[in-house]
Amino acid sequence: MAVNHADGTMFTSVIFCPIAAGVGAAHAGAGWITFIFIPVGLAVGYGIFRFCRKPVYSITGFGMSYATKMPKSLIQQVVIVPFFLMYMFLPLVIVWGGVFGIWAGSIWVVRHVL
Repeated sequence: MAVNHADGTMFTSVIFCPIAAGVGAAHAGAGWITFIFIPVGLAVGYGIFRFCRKPVYSITGFGMSYATKMPKSLIQQVVIVPFFLMYMFLPLVIVWGGVFGIWAGSIWVVRHVL
């Protein structure tokens, strides 16, 4: 079964968010409480995977559907390039923004709340 780029990239948030939450909590000195942050990171990663795919597809799908209605020419290729770049980089920005956010958030919680 083939997986497209946006789905595959968004799925990595399920893997990297729990790791980032655990590493952030351990870095801040949470000790044994670090294991509490890992399921929270898993939930955030699943939330990113579940709810951020639709905006990525709606943004890139608009441009692609508009470009396919144009006659084949250089203008069609110029119109497609920005949407293709968004298709390639927007999932990466969302996933790594979420990973950084869960990492920084777990450090903040350990230092200010615990």
